[in-house]
Amino acid sequence: MVRNTREEIEAALKDLCDGLSPFQKMDSFEDFVKMHTDVYDTFGDGSFDILLDILLFPPRLGRIDAEDFKYVLADALAAIGKRNTRYALDKIRTLIDIKRIRPVLINAIGGLGSKDGLPILEPLLQLDGLSENDLMELACAFGDIGGKKAIESLETMKRNFGDHSPDLLKAIENELERR
Repeated sequence: MVRNTREEIEAALKDLCDGLSPFQKMDSFEDFVKMHTDVYDTFGDGSFDILLDILLFPPRLGRIDAEDFKYVLADALAAIGKRNTRYALDKIRTLIDIKRIRPVLINAIGGLGSKDGLPILEPLLQLDGLSENDLMELACAFGDIGGKKAIESLETMKRNFGDHSPDLLKAIENELERR
């Protein structure tokens, strides 16, 4: 079954978030990842744009936690974006300035794991008024991408935002240690 419509993709994302979904509970993190990957593999070729549309115009979630839905959406964007990383990054670049969706896009860039995402992420460090969530997602994304430039960005974050909050400082230090 290939999911090609917004309704089909939206329903699949909701099912991944919903504790009462037809998906059985997983015994391990590997099972959890495989279940998500198996679902994303059913998304058709145009699904990246549909996922962005869902991000821009979110559905009613009912009993589903909004943060869980954003996590699954970012994960799906990264998974589908890996099919054509250049296309995914070009699309994300056009939307990254929209504050309410920025954390999900940052998370997706990190999930892509491509150094080509750094030119989108690095300028964000110069913006005034980044939210705690933006900064946490940036630290994780730089850590996920890795490499010399990402480490330099994490060191910049530590200097410029290390006193922002203890949780942020810990996240930055964790990502630096991971590298």
